[in-house]
Amino acid sequence: MNRSILLVLGVVLLAVGLGVSYAEWASGSQPWGQLLGDNFLFARSLPFTIGFGIVFGFWRASGWRWSRVEARAGSIRRFAPSTVVLHALAGVAVVALIATGGWQYLKGLLDAESPIYMATVYRIHYVAASLLIFVSVAFLSDWLLRGERSLTLGKGQGIRGLRGLAHELPKPLGTTLAYLLGLDLRRAAPPTEEFTYYERAVSFPTWELTLGLIILTGAIKAVRYIYPIPGDVLYWVSAVHVGAGVLLGLKLLDHLRYVLAPSRWPLMVAMATGWVPESYVKRFHAGWFAQLSSSQATAGAAAASPAASTPSPVVGSAGSGS
Repeated sequence: MNRSILLVLGVVLLAVGLGVSYAEWASGSQPWGQLLGDNFLFARSLPFTIGFGIVFGFWRASGWRWSRVEARAGSIRRFAPSTVVLHALAGVAVVALIATGGWQYLKGLLDAESPIYMATVYRIHYVAASLLIFVSVAFLSDWLLRGERSLTLGKGQGIRGLRGLAHELPKPLGTTLAYLLGLDLRRAAPPTEEFTYYERAVSFPTWELTLGLIILTGAIKAVRYIYPIPGDVLYWVSAVHVGAGVLLGLKLLDHLRYVLAPSRWPLMVAMATGWVPESYVKRFHAGWFAQLSSSQATAGAAAASPAASTPSPVVGSAGSGS
């Protein structure tokens, strides 16, 4: 009940913050047009958006259940329902940001009139940015509170992870990486855990870098009408923001290339449903399957004990139990 009350309070505070900012924007006390007004509203709402993301992350983390694997009809839950929803929201936000940001950049580059009202393009950009900030903060808060490390190589596992990455990469790339780092590819590849070594060593870190740059530089640009920012600083912040936008587009293409590969299609389906076939996990994620089997055996032994309490189901470590 306490976590639900906290979530409701977060929603109320977000609504109040947005309402106050909107009321000031709509009052006509400032001679602003749509573009400047939207920028002001976005900047003023940032603390409330971030705060709501932290509250939602706490709500997810406090609902995490540790005991046994949730499985049904030959499938294993990989992601919680809230993880599926947040990932979908992030995907929509990223696509909208790339489209609207690219439109703004091309208009300035080509010095041409836009067939779409630019203030509307910026409005969509601000809404998508708010959505991405909320999702990013929610995930980050959840992972920090739970000590989640499944999307990283883990402390002291760097060499092992890089060896796994070298085995996963196409042979020319893997061989080159092994040669440069002195890795022995004659050794068997370490078993793949919940996420592949490419996801943990390459994909997720580049997502962190790209989204971090986009959010940080975008927030600085947005608050320039509220807090004075030197012109030289704003110039370089804008340049980094554009570069990060290009990197974000490339990262999205790489992500689609990876998850839409036929051999990984079940993982794509899992991102939409939360479930992955047990046979697929057993074949391609042997390390994760071993962990799940061990957890299930431990939970079964505890359930057989008269003094043990009934365990609650859990999901894959990347998503919380809510």
